Amino acid sequence: MPKIVDHEERRRAIASAAVDTIAEHGLEGARLADIARAAGVTTGAIAHFFPDKDAVLAAALEEVCTRLMLHIGPPEGLPSFEDIAETLPLCDESRREWRVWLAYWGRAPYSEKLRQIHTQYYLDIETALADQLARLTDAPRDLAAAIIAAIDGIGTRATLEPECWPPERQRAMLKLMLSPLIDPLQLPDT
Repeated sequence: MPKIVDHEERRRAIASAAVDTIAEHGLEGARLADIARAAGVTTGAIAHFFPDKDAVLAAALEEVCTRLMLHIGPPEGLPSFEDIAETLPLCDESRREWRVWLAYWGRAPYSEKLRQIHTQYYLDIETALADQLARLTDAPRDLAAAIIAAIDGIGTRATLEPECWPPERQRAMLKLMLSPLIDPLQLPDT
């Protein structure tokens, strides 16, 4: 009997292996052979699921975006300060994801596909945060954009200078930046 393969699961496994490979070797240094090895498949198997390397790279960016979206808090409730802080590169795993996320920043202005993924990610997270904040403020989308901008700034610095930006400093800086905006809204601490 032929082996049944869940195509979506296999695509995500390859995308996840691409994330790991990009985190280790950078975007330009990520080779399909390395991604295949990390995924435990052949390059031919990758070709079965993706038309070309650019498609694998786009899937890796989507995988990182999906992972980062998991940290924005419960969709039906208010995000806590800790939910917001969890989007920062506070541990080895999230630092690797941020390295991958930032690797795409330099390439996205020159690739319509990658730019679209970035734009959609920002729209999705801004909408999710704005929906959560809508009960508390007349300008939920502006507040969501400010929160994202603070996270991007701190996350970028912490990714580029991890020795200068331990988790405690990241959280403290985020609190300093967001307190004037969110303290009046009385978001939960945890």
